[in-house]
Amino acid sequence: MLLQILISGITAGSIYSLVALGIVLLHRGTRVVHFGYGDQITLSAYVVVMGQVFWGLSFPLAIALTLVVSAGMGLAIERGIMRPLDQAPFLVKIIATLALGGALREGLRAGMGPNSWPMPFLLSPAPIVIGDAVLVPSNLAVVGVAAAVAGGLLLMLRFTKFGRAIVAVYENPLASSIVGISVKSVHGWLWVLTSVVGAIAGVLVAPLITLSPDMGLIAIKGFAAAILGGFQSLAGAIVGGILLGIIETAAGVYISSAMKDVASYALLILVILLLPQGIIGRAVARKV
Repeated sequence: MLLQILISGITAGSIYSLVALGIVLLHRGTRVVHFGYGDQITLSAYVVVMGQVFWGLSFPLAIALTLVVSAGMGLAIERGIMRPLDQAPFLVKIIATLALGGALREGLRAGMGPNSWPMPFLLSPAPIVIGDAVLVPSNLAVVGVAAAVAGGLLLMLRFTKFGRAIVAVYENPLASSIVGISVKSVHGWLWVLTSVVGAIAGVLVAPLITLSPDMGLIAIKGFAAAILGGFQSLAGAIVGGILLGIIETAAGVYISSAMKDVASYALLILVILLLPQGIIGRAVARKV
């Protein structure tokens, strides 16, 4: 039973980690909390379905299409909405992202209907039995792809010129502009990058849950994971996502399946009340 909880929890947690990474990466670089991120993720999954059903694309080509569309959407949001609001109050930016998310969600509901759409698994759905645990090959793909994306992001930030520019903008936008870093360009690329990460999360999560206009609620789990890890920490987002997935799965097994979401939201409230700096954030604060 414990092995099954870990397998299912890590699978779900890997997706939560990707969503949390996108949220934290964008917030740290641009100071924007993107409450429409879940709806962007949903749209990305729908693009895969539209590519297959309406345009006859193969699954790999449909995935490539959604990555390109998501990147373009991220750039369009930054140039068309967030850049004009650059000097606007923080609350105005939040309202803008909420409005964007609502427009995407209701647009999908109007265009694709309120009913769910089938989304293929990345690998065969045939299960592999390991003792008392059941492992589905698609779970391995989810964990593997999520780990590769998360690892690639962390390596990029540490070892590439572009990554170092992002970190510099994180730390001090004014000083970055003085030494020649284009802060606006970094913001644009961050929107592109986080939109692509969201698209990957959408492709991974859609086969596991219902693909519908309301799938964007997955972002709530991403926010919970980000807050659990310490909202300013990319490593914390990964740890928070995995922990949230395991806790949620354990609650579903030992309490009730209806309690999975309740456990997530209750954990979010407890962390805000008792550990507002998150797991990683508090450790860093004490060291300093």
